[in-house]
Amino acid sequence: MLAADKLELTSLIKKSATDLKGKELELNKSNFEAVGTQAAVLAGFAICMIVKIDFPDDVNPMSSSLYYFFALVNLVGNIACVASVACVNIVGTSLGLRGPDGSMLQAADGMHKQRDRIFWAFSTGLVGCCLATMVLAWLKMQTATATLCTTVVLYGVASGVKVSLRVRKLFQYKETESVKVDDVLSSETVGPESFVRQLGVDSETLVQLLANMRQQRQDGDMAPP
Repeated sequence: MLAADKLELTSLIKKSATDLKGKELELNKSNFEAVGTQAAVLAGFAICMIVKIDFPDDVNPMSSSLYYFFALVNLVGNIACVASVACVNIVGTSLGLRGPDGSMLQAADGMHKQRDRIFWAFSTGLVGCCLATMVLAWLKMQTATATLCTTVVLYGVASGVKVSLRVRKLFQYKETESVKVDDVLSSETVGPESFVRQLGVDSETLVQLLANMRQQRQDGDMAPP
């Protein structure tokens, strides 16, 4: 009876740990979808910038080439972001839900590792869009207007970088300090009562059962031979 109760308790704890990793997977998925949506919009703008903008024949070839270069950086960066988001979300969620035992842990950690690459691709496309807009201002506008637009674009880029660094520093944490449930998903033993509560098992019956199991084990060890 005691062995069956222990097995049931261990299964419940592992299920709670898997649910925690499932929440992390859903968090990464929703964040990637938000970034991917914005990247898709910017990719559409990039195509319009390449196809719809025409220059007169007497335009400086170096300036027009620079414009198309930044427009292509915008397009490629955002397409790479959209493709990465699609692949990571589809493959990661499929692994977490349909994979073997422990696949939820592998899927959540794998999606977390791809986060920086996706954000860098999106940032590259965003900067390319801003620089292409700045070059376009010099090709289409008068000198005074182009100077004003350049100032606004550079201020926007600098402000975006500053805000990104401040937010990253504000919410930065060490990976060693993050909550991990690897030992629960790979261990056959049951942790202490406080760890059971941390995993979300709120049932007082389970906590009391664990305490009784430990008390019986201690009584058995202290019993005279």
